[in-house]
Amino acid sequence: MTDGWPSGGRGTGPLTPGTADRAAKRAEERANGREQRAKERLAASEQRSESRAAQRDLQSQDRERARDSRRIEEDQRIKARLDAPPTNDVEALKISKRRRSGALARSGEESKTDRDTRSYKTIVDTARIRTLADRGASVAGLAGAFGITIEEVEAALLETAPPETAAQD
Repeated sequence: MTDGWPSGGRGTGPLTPGTADRAAKRAEERANGREQRAKERLAASEQRSESRAAQRDLQSQDRERARDSRRIEEDQRIKARLDAPPTNDVEALKISKRRRSGALARSGEESKTDRDTRSYKTIVDTARIRTLADRGASVAGLAGAFGITIEEVEAALLETAPPETAAQD
């Protein structure tokens, strides 16, 4: 009786001698090959990991050296600036301030520019002058803020305020 599958002339009898041994040997070779490839992959990944760690360490050391050199350079610049005689009081004030960050530290140039305020107009409002004086502003301060003379401020303060609502009885 046949199972319907072509046997290829091998018959349905027992395997020929050594067939089982060859199959077992082949399976063992495949298993050994898998283990060997797994060991190689593991070794390669460990090597990559160690290589990356060493590279990160080198980069960290480079950054630290650069940081130290910048710090030394900045200290030398500050020392030179402090040792140099100031040319005026503004420069002496700038020297006394320690600036380690910002535009001046990055570029070495002053980035602040004075605004041209020549065309600015201040509206002189006598009521506002009186209000500020009532709050404690000095006559000289009001004159400077409004761009007028002290006499004009005093005249504005002496003016009578416009009549307010009916007097309280």
